[in-house]
Amino acid sequence: SSFLSSFLHVHVPKILKVSRKSNVYNPRNVEMKGKSVILPGVYVRGDFGPVRIGRYCQIGTGSILRPPHAKTSLSTTKKTKLSSSSSPLKFLPLTIGNHTRIGSNCLVQSASIGSSVIIGNNVVLSNRCIIKDNVYVSDDTIIAEDTVIPPFSVVKGCPGKVVGELMESCAVEIVDENEKAYMEFVKSVDGDDGRRKR
Repeated sequence: SSFLSSFLHVHVPKILKVSRKSNVYNPRNVEMKGKSVILPGVYVRGDFGPVRIGRYCQIGTGSILRPPHAKTSLSTTKKTKLSSSSSPLKFLPLTIGNHTRIGSNCLVQSASIGSSVIIGNNVVLSNRCIIKDNVYVSDDTIIAEDTVIPPFSVVKGCPGKVVGELMESCAVEIVDENEKAYMEFVKSVDGDDGRRKR
């Protein structure tokens, strides 16, 4: 019950579930479309740049969402070793599509993650990588910087490589599973609230 009671609706619509034990920095920079769940121990670094999360998403316990960055070139007449190595960082938006589930203890610095994507536990999505729609990433996978993963891929390893393909029917199955999981989660939380009120 302590786990379920850690959830509340704060600064977001009632159809969202955000744990009190999560850390959302600069929430004005974090856009959540609805019917999504952020579990305890999650860090959403809206203080670095915009973070956009679609509908029916779940962010697993202990995961970190951190917008990707790129070095910007300095407009100086003299180029020195100091200036080239100290180029300022520009943070880019991090976008997550609909019906996407991110497992526990993941580090996400992607430029974008598509819709109907399943990310396993302990996964690293490195800076500016792009995950297209309908992708499955296995546990403990590390995807290198600037990598683009095509749709309907199964990805595994370190560095992560495409090792298989998903069937096209998986697109519908992932949507159904995530919507069902959200409804069951909400029912369990609301049920717990009802018991505590008594």
